[in-house]
Amino acid sequence: MTCSPSVTVVIPTFNEEVHLRDTLESVRDQSYGRIVEVLVADGRSTDSTRDIAREFDFVRVIDNPRRIQAAGLNEALQAAQGEIVVRADGHCVLDVDYVEVCVEALEETGAAIVGGAMRPAVSPAGHRGIARAMASPIGAGPARFHVGGPSGWVDTVYLGAYRLADALAVGGYAEDVGVNEDAEFAIRLGARGGVWFDPRISSTYIPRAQLSGVVRQFYRYGRSRAATVRRHPHSLKPRQVVAPLLVLGIVSPWRRQVIGVYGSLVVLSAARRMSEGVDTAVGGAVVMPAMHFSWGLGFLIGLVAGAGGGAMRDRVGQNLESEERT
Repeated sequence: MTCSPSVTVVIPTFNEEVHLRDTLESVRDQSYGRIVEVLVADGRSTDSTRDIAREFDFVRVIDNPRRIQAAGLNEALQAAQGEIVVRADGHCVLDVDYVEVCVEALEETGAAIVGGAMRPAVSPAGHRGIARAMASPIGAGPARFHVGGPSGWVDTVYLGAYRLADALAVGGYAEDVGVNEDAEFAIRLGARGGVWFDPRISSTYIPRAQLSGVVRQFYRYGRSRAATVRRHPHSLKPRQVVAPLLVLGIVSPWRRQVIGVYGSLVVLSAARRMSEGVDTAVGGAVVMPAMHFSWGLGFLIGLVAGAGGGAMRDRVGQNLESEERT
């Protein structure tokens, strides 16, 4: 009988005391029997993140002195002992069969990396409108890792699971593409067998609860995506030019027409959400423009200015996305 491959779960963290316990409990309860270690790569948190991690006897805390997410992931890859690496975050909760389905998908498809969709949840202090906007094809875009869909080959997935040998062979995660390290990693890793989306790979993600946090988050997403496009021009997808074109349209002579059409789409989307409550509909109508304009502006600035040296090396409080989550 063939032995099931061993798995290392890696979790980069910074100041995740609010959600980390839930994350680790979901890892503890996994149905897969060969999780040999859980590595928490911590960027020197200033809260009780490390203490919480050490409450779980199966967790090993790894220091991340460079204090950016990609660096923490690379530290974990160097320390990992499992044949397969399953990536998680300190603000997500994995379904009980998450790891099991990841391993099945890797073995059945031969893909280099597999993953599922982001399923945003509303935190106790959060806003339903933010979560709904991030899961909407009009909000965060139509990519399957945002909105779900059937199994198939894609360009990137949420989090991801892959073979350790493949990850090391491609050099791990890039530490100079801002907060787009997952997608950039998928481009290089995908060349070794493709990227496979499986809707059965399911988890929940805690989005930011404040609009200001969403604006900063999506500005960094846009600028970081531009850094990846500069490095891998072939990776640019049609969906990724919509927000930059919107920003350019608003400063063009056709701004009235652009605003009119865009405003109609936002209103239509909000109207479709009315059955979920006025707060959800109105919240989504506010959040979506904030997401689009900040992402589009960040992308355009990133294309013109490039990585900007150290400017793209967001410090861990930004890069690990822990601020303003509650």
